Amino acid sequence: MSNLLESYRVLGVKVGAGMADVTTSYRQLCRTYHPDISDDPGSEELMKQINIAYTVLREKFKRESAFQQRQTYSRPVRRYPQATVSRQPPVDAQQQATEAYQQRASERAAASADAEKEAYSVLHEYFIALNTFNYTKAYTYLSEHDKKHITLESFVGWRESVARLYPMREFKIAGGSSIAVVTWGDEKTFHARKFRVIITEDDYTDNANQSGDIDKLVINENSNWGVFLGYREVNELTRTFDKRFETKKKRDIEKRWEEYQSGLHTEYNMLNLAGMRKPVSMELYRQRRYGGSMTFTAILLKQNEAIGSGYEELLRSAAKTITGAMRETDVTAYAGDGIFVIMFVELSKKNADNIISRLVESIRKNAGTQLGSQAEIEYEYGSWSGNSFADMDTLNGILERFNKKI
Repeated sequence: MSNLLESYRVLGVKVGAGMADVTTSYRQLCRTYHPDISDDPGSEELMKQINIAYTVLREKFKRESAFQQRQTYSRPVRRYPQATVSRQPPVDAQQQATEAYQQRASERAAASADAEKEAYSVLHEYFIALNTFNYTKAYTYLSEHDKKHITLESFVGWRESVARLYPMREFKIAGGSSIAVVTWGDEKTFHARKFRVIITEDDYTDNANQSGDIDKLVINENSNWGVFLGYREVNELTRTFDKRFETKKKRDIEKRWEEYQSGLHTEYNMLNLAGMRKPVSMELYRQRRYGGSMTFTAILLKQNEAIGSGYEELLRSAAKTITGAMRETDVTAYAGDGIFVIMFVELSKKNADNIISRLVESIRKNAGTQLGSQAEIEYEYGSWSGNSFADMDTLNGILERFNKKI
Protein backbone atom coordinates (compact mmCIF):
# COMPACT_ATOMS: atom_id res chain seq x y z
CA MET A 1 0.00 0.00 0.00
CA SER A 2 2.97 2.32 0.25
CA ASN A 3 3.18 2.52 -3.57
CA LEU A 4 1.78 5.87 -4.79
CA LEU A 5 0.33 4.35 -7.97
CA GLU A 6 -1.54 1.74 -5.91
CA SER A 7 -2.89 4.49 -3.62
CA TYR A 8 -4.23 6.46 -6.59
CA ARG A 9 -5.86 3.27 -7.93
CA VAL A 10 -7.53 2.41 -4.60
CA LEU A 11 -9.04 5.89 -4.30
CA GLY A 12 -10.17 5.86 -7.93
CA VAL A 13 -8.47 9.09 -9.05
CA LYS A 14 -6.04 9.87 -11.84
CA VAL A 15 -2.32 9.68 -11.15
CA GLY A 16 -1.09 13.15 -10.23
CA ALA A 17 -4.53 14.39 -9.13
CA GLY A 18 -4.66 17.24 -6.64
CA MET A 19 -5.44 16.99 -2.95
CA ALA A 20 -8.98 18.33 -3.47
CA ASP A 21 -9.85 15.47 -5.88
CA VAL A 22 -8.24 12.92 -3.54
CA THR A 23 -10.24 14.20 -0.55
CA THR A 24 -13.51 14.26 -2.52
CA SER A 25 -13.03 10.67 -3.73
CA TYR A 26 -12.07 9.54 -0.21
CA ARG A 27 -15.26 11.00 1.33
CA GLN A 28 -17.45 9.43 -1.34
CA LEU A 29 -15.86 6.02 -0.74
CA CYS A 30 -16.39 6.43 3.03
CA ARG A 31 -20.08 7.14 2.49
CA THR A 32 -20.35 3.99 0.37
CA TYR A 33 -18.11 1.39 2.08
CA HIS A 34 -18.02 2.41 5.76
CA PRO A 35 -18.99 -0.63 7.88
CA ASP A 36 -21.69 1.39 9.67
CA ILE A 37 -23.41 2.03 6.32
CA SER A 38 -22.57 -0.90 4.03
CA ASP A 39 -23.90 -4.44 4.61
CA ASP A 40 -21.02 -5.97 2.59
CA PRO A 41 -19.00 -8.32 4.86
CA GLY A 42 -15.78 -7.22 3.13
CA SER A 43 -16.42 -3.51 3.68
CA GLU A 44 -14.27 -3.36 6.85
CA GLU A 45 -11.13 -4.66 5.08
CA LEU A 46 -11.79 -2.44 2.06
CA MET A 47 -12.18 0.59 4.35
CA LYS A 48 -8.78 -0.13 5.90
CA GLN A 49 -7.16 -0.07 2.43
CA ILE A 50 -8.95 3.20 1.60
CA ASN A 51 -7.71 4.84 4.83
CA ILE A 52 -4.11 3.71 4.21
CA ALA A 53 -4.19 5.00 0.61
CA TYR A 54 -5.55 8.35 1.73
CA THR A 55 -2.85 8.63 4.44
CA VAL A 56 -0.07 7.90 1.91
CA LEU A 57 -1.27 10.57 -0.52
CA ARG A 58 -1.87 13.11 2.19
CA GLU A 59 1.68 12.69 3.51
CA LYS A 60 2.96 13.04 -0.06
CA PHE A 61 1.20 16.38 -0.49
CA LYS A 62 2.52 17.57 2.89
CA ARG A 63 6.09 16.78 1.86
CA GLU A 64 5.70 18.55 -1.47
CA SER A 65 4.22 21.63 0.21
CA ALA A 66 7.07 21.78 2.74
CA PHE A 67 9.65 21.40 -0.05
CA GLN A 68 8.12 24.27 -2.04
CA GLN A 69 8.13 26.55 0.99
CA ARG A 70 11.78 25.72 1.65
CA GLN A 71 12.71 26.48 -1.96
CA THR A 72 10.82 29.77 -1.87
CA TYR A 73 12.33 31.18 1.30
CA SER A 74 15.76 29.54 1.42
CA ARG A 75 17.48 31.98 -0.97
CA PRO A 76 15.69 35.30 -1.15
CA VAL A 77 16.44 37.35 -4.25
CA ARG A 78 16.47 41.12 -4.03
CA ARG A 79 14.79 42.69 -6.99
CA TYR A 80 14.82 46.38 -7.83
CA PRO A 81 11.81 47.64 -9.75
CA GLN A 82 12.33 49.60 -12.91
CA ALA A 83 11.73 53.30 -12.67
CA THR A 84 8.64 54.12 -14.62
CA VAL A 85 6.88 57.37 -15.19
CA SER A 86 3.19 57.03 -14.29
CA ARG A 87 0.79 58.91 -16.38
CA GLN A 88 -2.38 59.94 -14.59
CA PRO A 89 -5.45 60.18 -16.76
CA PRO A 90 -7.28 63.46 -16.87
CA VAL A 91 -9.60 64.13 -13.95
CA ASP A 92 -12.73 63.89 -16.09
CA ALA A 93 -11.74 60.53 -17.61
CA GLN A 94 -10.90 59.09 -14.17
CA GLN A 95 -14.22 60.23 -12.75
CA GLN A 96 -16.11 58.73 -15.68
CA ALA A 97 -14.31 55.41 -15.23
CA THR A 98 -15.16 55.40 -11.49
CA GLU A 99 -18.81 56.13 -12.17
CA ALA A 100 -18.98 53.42 -14.84
CA TYR A 101 -17.42 50.91 -12.42
CA GLN A 102 -19.87 51.87 -9.66
CA GLN A 103 -22.80 51.50 -12.05
CA ARG A 104 -21.68 48.03 -13.16
CA ALA A 105 -21.18 47.03 -9.52
CA SER A 106 -24.70 48.22 -8.58
CA GLU A 107 -26.18 46.33 -11.53
CA ARG A 108 -24.37 43.15 -10.50
CA ALA A 109 -25.54 43.61 -6.90
CA ALA A 110 -29.16 44.11 -8.03
CA ALA A 111 -28.99 41.03 -10.26
CA SER A 112 -27.49 39.01 -7.41
CA ALA A 113 -30.22 40.17 -5.01
CA ASP A 114 -32.94 39.23 -7.52
CA ALA A 115 -31.33 35.83 -8.03
CA GLU A 116 -31.15 35.28 -4.28
CA LYS A 117 -34.84 36.14 -3.85
CA GLU A 118 -35.83 33.73 -6.62
CA ALA A 119 -33.66 30.94 -5.21
CA TYR A 120 -35.06 31.58 -1.72
CA SER A 121 -38.63 31.38 -3.06
CA VAL A 122 -37.98 28.03 -4.75
CA LEU A 123 -36.43 26.53 -1.62
CA HIS A 124 -39.21 27.91 0.59
CA GLU A 125 -41.96 26.41 -1.57
CA TYR A 126 -40.07 23.11 -1.71
CA PHE A 127 -40.00 22.76 2.08
CA ILE A 128 -43.64 23.82 2.40
CA ALA A 129 -44.57 21.00 0.00
CA LEU A 130 -42.50 18.54 2.10
CA ASN A 131 -44.08 19.74 5.33
CA THR A 132 -47.59 19.25 3.92
CA PHE A 133 -46.68 15.79 2.50
CA ASN A 134 -47.30 17.00 -1.06
CA TYR A 135 -44.31 15.16 -2.48
CA THR A 136 -45.53 15.32 -6.08
CA LYS A 137 -45.46 19.12 -5.91
CA ALA A 138 -42.09 19.07 -4.16
CA TYR A 139 -40.68 17.04 -7.06
CA THR A 140 -41.47 19.90 -9.46
CA TYR A 141 -39.01 22.17 -7.59
CA LEU A 142 -36.05 19.82 -8.14
CA SER A 143 -33.31 20.77 -10.57
CA GLU A 144 -33.35 19.36 -14.09
CA HIS A 145 -30.14 17.50 -13.26
CA ASP A 146 -31.83 15.60 -10.42
CA LYS A 147 -34.95 14.86 -12.48
CA LYS A 148 -32.75 13.05 -15.01
CA HIS A 149 -31.54 10.66 -12.30
CA ILE A 150 -34.56 10.46 -9.97
CA THR A 151 -38.04 9.41 -11.05
CA LEU A 152 -41.15 10.78 -9.37
CA GLU A 153 -41.97 7.36 -7.89
CA SER A 154 -38.49 7.02 -6.39
CA PHE A 155 -38.61 10.53 -4.94
CA VAL A 156 -42.06 10.03 -3.37
CA GLY A 157 -41.04 6.66 -1.91
CA TRP A 158 -37.88 8.16 -0.44
CA ARG A 159 -39.69 11.12 1.16
CA GLU A 160 -42.39 8.84 2.61
CA SER A 161 -39.68 6.67 4.15
CA VAL A 162 -37.99 9.72 5.66
CA ALA A 163 -41.32 11.09 6.97
CA ARG A 164 -42.14 7.81 8.72
CA LEU A 165 -38.85 7.91 10.57
CA TYR A 166 -38.36 11.67 11.01
CA PRO A 167 -41.71 13.54 10.76
CA MET A 168 -40.91 17.21 10.08
CA ARG A 169 -42.75 19.68 12.31
CA GLU A 170 -41.42 23.04 11.15
CA PHE A 171 -38.59 24.59 9.18
CA LYS A 172 -36.91 27.97 9.00
CA ILE A 173 -34.55 29.22 6.30
CA ALA A 174 -31.83 31.25 7.99
CA GLY A 175 -31.20 34.72 6.60
CA GLY A 176 -28.64 35.28 3.89
CA SER A 177 -27.04 32.99 1.35
CA SER A 178 -23.65 32.48 -0.21
CA ILE A 179 -22.75 31.95 -3.85
CA ALA A 180 -21.26 28.54 -4.58
CA VAL A 181 -20.10 26.54 -7.59
CA VAL A 182 -20.97 22.85 -7.78
CA THR A 183 -19.24 20.42 -10.13
CA TRP A 184 -21.06 17.13 -10.51
CA GLY A 185 -18.45 14.61 -11.59
CA ASP A 186 -17.09 15.52 -15.02
CA GLU A 187 -20.47 16.44 -16.43
CA LYS A 188 -21.29 20.02 -15.63
CA THR A 189 -20.56 22.95 -13.35
CA PHE A 190 -23.53 24.71 -11.73
CA HIS A 191 -23.83 28.16 -10.24
CA ALA A 192 -25.62 27.72 -6.92
CA ARG A 193 -26.94 29.51 -3.87
CA LYS A 194 -26.30 27.94 -0.48
CA PHE A 195 -28.91 28.43 2.26
CA ARG A 196 -28.89 27.35 5.88
CA VAL A 197 -32.13 25.53 6.76
CA ILE A 198 -33.09 24.83 10.38
CA ILE A 199 -35.45 21.87 10.74
CA THR A 200 -37.38 20.73 13.82
CA GLU A 201 -38.54 17.14 13.59
CA ASP A 202 -39.67 14.19 15.71
CA ASP A 203 -36.76 12.00 16.69
CA TYR A 204 -37.20 8.26 16.20
CA THR A 205 -36.34 7.75 19.86
CA ASP A 206 -39.01 7.85 22.54
CA ASN A 207 -41.26 10.91 22.07
CA ALA A 208 -38.34 13.29 21.57
CA ASN A 209 -37.89 16.31 19.34
CA GLN A 210 -34.64 17.33 17.72
CA SER A 211 -33.51 20.35 15.75
CA GLY A 212 -30.71 20.56 13.26
CA ASP A 213 -29.51 22.73 10.41
CA ILE A 214 -28.47 21.68 6.93
CA ASP A 215 -26.87 23.34 3.90
CA LYS A 216 -29.24 23.21 0.95
CA LEU A 217 -28.17 24.23 -2.56
CA VAL A 218 -30.43 25.83 -5.15
CA ILE A 219 -28.77 25.70 -8.59
CA ASN A 220 -29.36 27.66 -11.77
CA GLU A 221 -29.86 25.72 -14.99
CA ASN A 222 -30.89 27.52 -18.17
CA SER A 223 -32.01 30.57 -16.16
CA ASN A 224 -34.23 28.38 -13.94
CA TRP A 225 -33.61 27.74 -10.26
CA GLY A 226 -34.11 24.30 -8.77
CA VAL A 227 -33.38 22.47 -5.51
CA PHE A 228 -30.27 20.32 -5.85
CA LEU A 229 -30.30 16.90 -4.13
CA GLY A 230 -27.30 15.32 -5.81
CA TYR A 231 -28.56 11.79 -5.13
CA ARG A 232 -28.58 9.26 -7.95
CA GLU A 233 -29.48 6.22 -5.85
CA VAL A 234 -32.68 7.34 -4.12
CA ASN A 235 -34.01 3.77 -4.24
CA GLU A 236 -31.10 2.67 -2.06
CA LEU A 237 -31.87 5.50 0.37
CA THR A 238 -35.50 4.37 0.48
CA ARG A 239 -34.48 0.84 1.41
CA THR A 240 -32.14 2.16 4.09
CA PHE A 241 -34.83 4.32 5.72
CA ASP A 242 -37.41 1.50 5.49
CA LYS A 243 -34.96 -0.84 7.22
CA ARG A 244 -34.41 1.69 10.02
CA PHE A 245 -38.16 2.21 10.34
CA GLU A 246 -38.81 -1.52 10.68
CA THR A 247 -36.17 -1.68 13.43
CA LYS A 248 -37.81 1.27 15.20
CA LYS A 249 -41.27 -0.25 14.88
CA LYS A 250 -40.07 -3.58 16.26
CA ARG A 251 -38.44 -1.82 19.22
CA ASP A 252 -41.58 0.22 19.93
CA ILE A 253 -43.78 -2.88 19.77
CA GLU A 254 -41.50 -4.72 22.19
CA LYS A 255 -41.54 -1.76 24.57
CA ARG A 256 -45.34 -1.46 24.47
CA TRP A 257 -45.66 -5.20 24.97
CA GLU A 258 -43.44 -5.01 28.06
CA GLU A 259 -45.53 -2.12 29.41
CA TYR A 260 -48.71 -4.08 28.73
CA GLN A 261 -47.39 -7.21 30.40
CA SER A 262 -46.21 -5.26 33.47
CA GLY A 263 -49.70 -3.74 33.86
CA LEU A 264 -51.67 -6.95 33.22
CA HIS A 265 -53.28 -9.24 35.79
CA THR A 266 -52.97 -12.39 33.70
CA GLU A 267 -55.03 -14.62 36.01
CA TYR A 268 -58.21 -12.63 35.39
CA ASN A 269 -57.33 -11.35 31.87
CA MET A 270 -57.59 -7.68 32.84
CA LEU A 271 -55.34 -4.84 34.00
CA ASN A 272 -54.10 -4.25 37.51
CA LEU A 273 -54.29 -0.83 39.17
CA ALA A 274 -50.80 0.15 37.99
CA GLY A 275 -51.68 -0.70 34.40
CA MET A 276 -55.03 1.07 34.66
CA ARG A 277 -53.54 4.44 35.54
CA LYS A 278 -52.42 5.34 31.99
CA PRO A 279 -55.73 4.66 30.14
CA VAL A 280 -57.68 6.31 32.96
CA SER A 281 -55.45 9.40 32.75
CA MET A 282 -56.08 9.59 29.01
CA GLU A 283 -59.84 9.34 29.54
CA LEU A 284 -59.75 12.06 32.21
CA TYR A 285 -57.91 14.32 29.78
CA ARG A 286 -60.45 13.61 27.03
CA GLN A 287 -63.42 14.28 29.32
CA ARG A 288 -61.95 17.53 30.59
CA ARG A 289 -61.07 18.80 27.10
CA TYR A 290 -63.99 17.58 25.02
CA GLY A 291 -66.72 16.99 27.60
CA GLY A 292 -68.90 13.92 27.77
CA SER A 293 -69.92 11.66 30.62
CA MET A 294 -68.11 8.92 32.54
CA THR A 295 -68.66 6.70 35.58
CA PHE A 296 -66.01 5.22 37.86
CA THR A 297 -67.02 2.29 40.08
CA ALA A 298 -65.47 -0.28 42.42
CA ILE A 299 -67.15 -3.64 43.09
CA LEU A 300 -66.14 -5.70 46.14
CA LEU A 301 -66.79 -9.45 46.37
CA LYS A 302 -66.43 -10.33 50.04
CA GLN A 303 -64.94 -13.58 51.19
CA ASN A 304 -66.94 -15.40 53.92
CA GLU A 305 -67.08 -18.80 55.53
CA ALA A 306 -70.15 -19.83 53.55
CA ILE A 307 -68.26 -19.57 50.24
CA GLY A 308 -65.13 -21.23 51.58
CA SER A 309 -62.85 -22.71 48.93
CA GLY A 310 -65.14 -21.53 46.12
CA TYR A 311 -64.03 -17.90 46.51
CA GLU A 312 -61.36 -18.14 43.78
CA GLU A 313 -63.91 -19.67 41.44
CA LEU A 314 -66.26 -16.77 42.23
CA LEU A 315 -63.55 -14.22 41.39
CA ARG A 316 -62.76 -15.89 38.06
CA SER A 317 -66.45 -16.02 37.17
CA ALA A 318 -66.90 -12.34 38.10
CA ALA A 319 -63.87 -11.33 36.03
CA LYS A 320 -65.26 -13.21 33.02
CA THR A 321 -68.69 -11.61 33.46
CA ILE A 322 -67.27 -8.09 33.80
CA THR A 323 -64.94 -8.49 30.81
CA GLY A 324 -67.78 -9.78 28.65
CA ALA A 325 -70.02 -6.84 29.58
CA MET A 326 -67.45 -4.14 28.80
CA ARG A 327 -67.31 -2.17 25.56
CA GLU A 328 -64.07 -1.35 23.77
CA THR A 329 -64.03 2.16 25.25
CA ASP A 330 -64.47 1.01 28.85
CA VAL A 331 -61.54 0.19 31.13
CA THR A 332 -61.54 -2.55 33.76
CA ALA A 333 -58.98 -3.81 36.27
CA TYR A 334 -58.58 -6.17 39.21
CA ALA A 335 -57.25 -4.35 42.26
CA GLY A 336 -56.77 -7.42 44.45
CA ASP A 337 -58.59 -8.51 47.62
CA GLY A 338 -61.73 -9.25 45.57
CA ILE A 339 -62.06 -5.68 44.23
CA PHE A 340 -62.85 -4.95 40.57
CA VAL A 341 -62.49 -1.38 39.28
CA ILE A 342 -64.35 -0.24 36.16
CA MET A 343 -64.42 3.04 34.25
CA PHE A 344 -67.49 3.36 32.07
CA VAL A 345 -67.04 5.86 29.22
CA GLU A 346 -70.15 7.82 28.16
CA LEU A 347 -72.27 6.44 30.99
CA SER A 348 -74.27 9.18 32.72
CA LYS A 349 -75.35 9.30 36.36
CA LYS A 350 -78.94 8.73 35.33
CA ASN A 351 -78.18 5.26 33.98
CA ALA A 352 -75.22 4.33 36.18
CA ASP A 353 -77.11 2.79 39.12
CA ASN A 354 -79.25 0.65 36.81
CA ILE A 355 -76.31 -0.58 34.73
CA ILE A 356 -74.10 -1.38 37.74
CA SER A 357 -76.88 -3.15 39.69
CA ARG A 358 -77.64 -5.29 36.61
CA LEU A 359 -73.94 -6.10 36.32
CA VAL A 360 -73.86 -7.24 39.97
CA GLU A 361 -76.88 -9.48 39.36
CA SER A 362 -75.13 -10.94 36.31
CA ILE A 363 -72.11 -11.75 38.50
CA ARG A 364 -74.41 -13.62 40.93
CA LYS A 365 -76.22 -15.45 38.13
CA ASN A 366 -73.09 -16.55 36.27
CA ALA A 367 -71.42 -17.71 39.49
CA GLY A 368 -74.07 -20.39 39.90
CA THR A 369 -76.77 -21.05 42.48
CA GLN A 370 -74.45 -22.21 45.24
CA LEU A 371 -71.88 -19.41 45.04
CA GLY A 372 -74.18 -16.62 43.86
CA SER A 373 -76.61 -16.93 46.77
CA GLN A 374 -73.78 -16.95 49.30
CA ALA A 375 -71.79 -14.04 47.79
CA GLU A 376 -71.74 -10.67 49.54
CA ILE A 377 -71.21 -7.94 46.90
CA GLU A 378 -70.79 -4.21 47.58
CA TYR A 379 -70.14 -1.39 45.13
CA GLU A 380 -69.37 2.31 45.15
CA TYR A 381 -69.42 4.64 42.12
CA GLY A 382 -69.32 8.25 40.98
CA SER A 383 -70.52 9.85 37.74
CA TRP A 384 -69.45 13.04 35.98
CA SER A 385 -70.87 14.82 32.94
CA GLY A 386 -71.59 18.29 31.60
CA ASN A 387 -69.70 20.88 33.62
CA SER A 388 -68.55 18.47 36.34
CA PHE A 389 -65.11 17.11 35.52
CA ALA A 390 -63.33 14.25 37.23
CA ASP A 391 -59.67 14.00 38.17
CA MET A 392 -57.45 11.39 39.77
CA ASP A 393 -58.19 12.64 43.29
CA THR A 394 -61.96 12.26 42.89
CA LEU A 395 -61.49 8.72 41.57
CA ASN A 396 -59.25 7.83 44.47
CA GLY A 397 -61.95 9.18 46.79
CA ILE A 398 -64.16 6.29 45.67
CA LEU A 399 -61.38 3.78 46.24
CA GLU A 400 -60.62 5.05 49.76
CA ARG A 401 -63.55 3.05 51.07
CA PHE A 402 -61.79 -0.11 49.89
CA ASN A 403 -58.31 1.01 51.02
CA LYS A 404 -57.08 1.19 47.40
CA LYS A 405 -55.48 3.91 45.29
CA ILE A 406 -55.05 4.14 41.57
